[in-house]
Amino acid sequence: MDIILKEIVVIIKEEIENINKKIYGTTFLEILKENILNRQDQINLKNLQMQNSNLDLEENINVLEKNLFFKLSFYQNPKSILKFKLDKNFLLIVFKELIKIDILNQKTQKYINISLKPFTGVTLSRGTVCNLNFPKNSLIMQLETDEIDFDIENKKDVTI
Repeated sequence: MDIILKEIVVIIKEEIENINKKIYGTTFLEILKENILNRQDQINLKNLQMQNSNLDLEENINVLEKNLFFKLSFYQNPKSILKFKLDKNFLLIVFKELIKIDILNQKTQKYINISLKPFTGVTLSRGTVCNLNFPKNSLIMQLETDEIDFDIENKKDVTI
């Protein structure tokens, strides 16, 4: 499992360097998700040694001005996280099994149901309330950004 963690971290670092540094927030995570999924053939899940228990591997990734919290989780037993409120922008990518997510619509106070197949993902913004349901033997990747919103506008008038 450590090998897969290292493979994914290398891919994430390479892809972050290729994304325009002026892009941040959920747009940044959405681009990163697509780039990671396009390189799924480089993630070697065939030699994955499954543990006999739930396992969470965590790592902080700092590249350029980006500070990301990365977590790779294997759940041998089903797990549900109810009314989970995101305090950071969040990316979830599924590597194994079918994950179900219920996202609360703030206006209607009703949940929208989403199912994610392996090698798909979803980007959720800060403040989102959701239920996460992980089935038996699921392998997922979570990425959270702890970003400062950069002001990319040129405030000075540079006309001559």
